[in-house]
Amino acid sequence: MSRFLAEVGLLQKLYGYEEAVSGVLKTLGIPFSPVSISGDVADPGLYNLPDLAPTTTETVTYSAGGGPVTDTYTGITLRSLLDAAGGVNVTDAKNDILTKFVVATGADGYKAAFSLGEIEPKFGNQPVLVATTDTTGQFGPNGSEGLACMVVPGDRAGGRYVSDLVDLHVGNLAEPPPPGPGGVSDQFTVSGQVAEPETFTPVTLAALNQSTTETVTFLSGAGSVTDTYTGVPLWTLLQDQGLVADPAIKNDALRFGVVATGSDGYRALISLGEINPAFGNQPDLVAYADMEGQLGAGGSAGALRLVVPGDGAGGRYVSNLVDLRVVDLTAPMPG
Repeated sequence: MSRFLAEVGLLQKLYGYEEAVSGVLKTLGIPFSPVSISGDVADPGLYNLPDLAPTTTETVTYSAGGGPVTDTYTGITLRSLLDAAGGVNVTDAKNDILTKFVVATGADGYKAAFSLGEIEPKFGNQPVLVATTDTTGQFGPNGSEGLACMVVPGDRAGGRYVSDLVDLHVGNLAEPPPPGPGGVSDQFTVSGQVAEPETFTPVTLAALNQSTTETVTFLSGAGSVTDTYTGVPLWTLLQDQGLVADPAIKNDALRFGVVATGSDGYRALISLGEINPAFGNQPDLVAYADMEGQLGAGGSAGALRLVVPGDGAGGRYVSNLVDLRVVDLTAPMPG
């Protein structure tokens, strides 16, 4: 019954009858917040969010409309919602989930992208919500945020709080190139949607004079690793090369991700919303030196490595880095 109501409800929404349908169902005591889940999940379709469990509550503060907003939201985590849709389809490739992403779309066409590495418990474990109720009345037939909204605890600004949510699309990166030869890489290229693609070595990266240091602990195949890395912030590096975004699209860069590739073809995705200081502000580094000897001559991680502070496991710590490619996650992927 609930799945049927969601099907009917979203069709009515698309034809402009959201308030009438929601009002009738509310009178009948039927909670109503439909959303489409599409793309690379086992059971794509339309879901009525209040029917799904478990629910969780988050109190957050973020900036929107020129001022701070504080509200308490209740809904289902994005990760649990994908499980309710049968789970994300993955291959047997190592950490294939780290090449997946979700694009959230509002009724007005506004979009924001999330990497699945950000929300996977083993990695970023961020409690991103798909919320259907709040304490300030932003939701409901008379609310300004529609019937459902993305909630991103920890984001400084509300650009990824996609309101009037209608669709969550699970996507894949383009088909990978043939596996690389592996081995030690002594340089990487910044490519894709940047104005000035460029190749860097540890020497030229250090010469930017924008280095910082992060001490991190993460799980690897050999167990727990604690190390102190020195490198250039990933966000700073991408800004220096000039992100190519469309100024006519609000927060266009929140649709983007950066694909880190190692010399053996291993890939992992970071969404730009995670690392943008105005939003997630995650201090990811492109590291060229460390205290424990993983980088440099004889090091197991090669000369250069992506470092993702806060991730529990090291799947996005791409070693022997050869490429950082900025891609529009809302555009069709080749292959």
